Amino acid sequence: MYKRGIFILFACISCLLTAQSAWGQFTISGTVKDKTDESPLPQVSIRLLSARDSSFVTGVSSKDDGTFAITVKKAGNYLAAFSFLGYKTTYEPVRLTANQSRRNIGTVLLESNDILLQEAVVVGKAPEVVVKEDTVEFNADSYKTQPNSVVEDLLKKLPGVEVDSEGKITHAGKEITKILVDGKEFFSDDPKIATKNLPVDIVEKLQVVDRKSDLARLTGVDDGEEETVINLTIKKGMKHGWFGNVSGGYGLDGRYEAGAMINRFFGDNQITILAGSNNTNNMGFTDLGGSRFRRFGGMNGINTSHNVGVNFNVGKGEEFRVGGDVSYNNSNRNVLQRTERQNLFADSTSYYSGYNKMNDHGQNIRGNFRIHWEIDSLNTLEFRPKFAVALSRSDSYDSALTTAGDLARSKVNFSESDNFNKGTGYDLSGELIYNHKFLSRPGRSFSIQAEYKFSDTKEDGWTKALYKYYQLATDSTLDQIDDDHTWSNGYGARLTWTEPLGDVSKGRFLTFSYRFQANFNNADKFTYDVFTDPLTSLPLDTLRNDDLSNSFRNDYYMHRAQVGFKQVKPTYTYDVGVAVEPSSSQSIDRINSNRNIPKRTVFNVAPYLRYRYKMGKQTSLRIDYRGSSSQPTMAQLQPVADVSDPLRVVIGNPTLKPSFKNTLRVRFNDYDQATQRAIMAMLFGGFTTNSIISETTYDATTGGQTTTYRNVNGVWNTSGMLMFNTPFRNKHWQLNSFSRLSYNNNVGYNNGMRNDAGSFNAAENLGIAFRSDYFDVELRGNYRYALATNSMQNQKDQSTHNYGGTFNLSGYLPWSITLGTDLTYNGMSGYSAGYNTESWIWNAQASYQFLKGKNATIALKIYDILGQRNSIRRTVTGNYIQDVEYNTLNTYGLLTFTYRFNTFGDKRPDMGPGGPRGYGHPGPPPGGPGGHRPF
Repeated sequence: MYKRGIFILFACISCLLTAQSAWGQFTISGTVKDKTDESPLPQVSIRLLSARDSSFVTGVSSKDDGTFAITVKKAGNYLAAFSFLGYKTTYEPVRLTANQSRRNIGTVLLESNDILLQEAVVVGKAPEVVVKEDTVEFNADSYKTQPNSVVEDLLKKLPGVEVDSEGKITHAGKEITKILVDGKEFFSDDPKIATKNLPVDIVEKLQVVDRKSDLARLTGVDDGEEETVINLTIKKGMKHGWFGNVSGGYGLDGRYEAGAMINRFFGDNQITILAGSNNTNNMGFTDLGGSRFRRFGGMNGINTSHNVGVNFNVGKGEEFRVGGDVSYNNSNRNVLQRTERQNLFADSTSYYSGYNKMNDHGQNIRGNFRIHWEIDSLNTLEFRPKFAVALSRSDSYDSALTTAGDLARSKVNFSESDNFNKGTGYDLSGELIYNHKFLSRPGRSFSIQAEYKFSDTKEDGWTKALYKYYQLATDSTLDQIDDDHTWSNGYGARLTWTEPLGDVSKGRFLTFSYRFQANFNNADKFTYDVFTDPLTSLPLDTLRNDDLSNSFRNDYYMHRAQVGFKQVKPTYTYDVGVAVEPSSSQSIDRINSNRNIPKRTVFNVAPYLRYRYKMGKQTSLRIDYRGSSSQPTMAQLQPVADVSDPLRVVIGNPTLKPSFKNTLRVRFNDYDQATQRAIMAMLFGGFTTNSIISETTYDATTGGQTTTYRNVNGVWNTSGMLMFNTPFRNKHWQLNSFSRLSYNNNVGYNNGMRNDAGSFNAAENLGIAFRSDYFDVELRGNYRYALATNSMQNQKDQSTHNYGGTFNLSGYLPWSITLGTDLTYNGMSGYSAGYNTESWIWNAQASYQFLKGKNATIALKIYDILGQRNSIRRTVTGNYIQDVEYNTLNTYGLLTFTYRFNTFGDKRPDMGPGGPRGYGHPGPPPGGPGGHRPF
């Protein structure tokens, strides 16, 4: 009886709850169709509004067959709004009564809107530029390139991105230090390997990112070591399988290019092997010697290079990954250089005209590796070892004439010299990071970082020179051998601790860090005077000139203790704190103890601020302030004269102090998703205390200069930048603008007088492009105004103007034929005599794609058809204004063949009509639209 009563009670309650649930639930259903042909419309947005005040109640989307069902909890009067891209919004009144749980409103017909229908292509198309908090994202397919183009060709089309003649990439004035592929490093610290070898047609998006260091990303503690990198996202369908290309080309004057690349993608894993050889100035890899040896490296002149490399990143998810790269480069360069320099002095001016002919040859091999191990959810270990070996050899001929600043330009001196140098260099370094999170206290973490660096460079040089002194009516000769050897050891450690304040969900943290660094630098510089008397035969050691030789050691120690507070909120984040940084150094000369410098200590206080504010989903403001110190180089410290050129003697200053730089940067981003308009604005300011600058003494009789270094205050700079990008007219048209203003105040000392040299620059780059399935047209104009001022009253202000424009036209014809041409005009005025030039650079290309899948391409390329390419640079310092011109590679043509292969099978890259460039279908057939464009 008791059990039966419980069952009846339970059944009554269940019926009551069911009835109550059914009573409070109403369903509105129907079907949405096109009014013209009554075809069902899927994914139509249906919003149910209150008829009384139009407030939003609920909403759904129509199914694939156009049907829909909306559920509400109470009866009443409603308004159903039907919205779909390319159609007029339609409103249907709906009345629900208490005794009507279901209401079918039948078929709703949507009428097309011609204007909105045209805009349907707009919204469905990926935006050209998107700006986010710390990222500027470019859609690769919005910037069409010729078949077989590489990433560097794409970079040259992007607003705000500059690629100089040496392949160095900058965005908004900041140098790109790394290239990532799907978030993983590609050939580590050499961006040129990726930009000059990876094909554009695998890239979906190109993202310019301000990225924190490995330690900061692991711990959340800002260490100020931010870098700007580019991340390339690979197109869907190209992440599983093999793909690559083989290419070769030959042309006029023996010009050639050859290359091959093989990629293997499997899940999150990637392996790349590439090789190349050319004599067309395409330096696929960076020359290590460029920063190591004074005669080797760079991209000026005519270059021949050969390279091979392998890059890999494999592992199991993010738990354990091993990545790295090994590369080899062999290059040869021939350079002709012409220089005009105006030397600035308080009471006079002199002029220098120089000519240099040089050939250098270099080889280097290097490796970079990374091991990332997430031991468990609380412990992470990361290890980065690196090595590099470089060899170089160069010979050169130099001649120079110095004249006085009088009206007659009286001759002061003339010199000519032959030089030979060879060198070797080795680098070895490693970095280990361990991070631990505490299970007992969420938000608390501890990390330790240890690093070691070793470098060793040897260089032998021989100089034979003749000098004429016109005012003294005398000549002199120089015959010397230099034996230079520099090596250094350095190690450091850093500890960090993050402690949450109160509940971790409040986002408040205290951060602590301590860093110790020690560097032991050694420099042996031995100079030998060579006697040409055939009767004299002495051991080389007995010919050493001790006045011009030294064996120098500098020990440097630095401690940095930092404490900060971090607040994390959904709309804003800030990190504020202060660091104290005592450092000490001591210098010893093993040959002459009188040159020893006793221990010196410098104490710096470095506050920092990092603030992020999200004004909206696509609008943000960022403010950064930081202070950092910089140690003088060994060349700046060595107190021995470098007289390899007696007319330009350089002496180091061992009393130099470390410089300390303060920087402030403000960045604003805004992106309108509806119009695809992107805006990025930046302001930058910096000033340096104890800045290391040059101090020059000029001998008016001989025309010789002696340069040393000193610490000064008063070096500062400021700049502003604005990037604007917007589509219009159905998104086929794109307008982009990149504007810059900057002012740099440099300091120099000339004959004991201080000169504050100001350099003001204003530049504008404006571009407009039209892109369609049949042709692309792009027109870009640029103008730069530069003004050089000097505090010395007898020196006049000098201004220069650089102006020009580029016209690009690409046509996509039937039968898989692509035609392209670009015409660039460059004009210059205000430079030294002979440097105010105008040039028209005209390039053209025709290509034909064939074989199955259009995997083969044959192309004819002609570069600099008019033969007017030149390379001129201006440098402004506190001591001089200099114009330099280099020889360049002028007119040549190449007939190339490229074969692309892939094993993607049916999983073709998901890039819409035509597929990616190089893997697409044939172009539109005769008679109008209907085909797909060969990208």
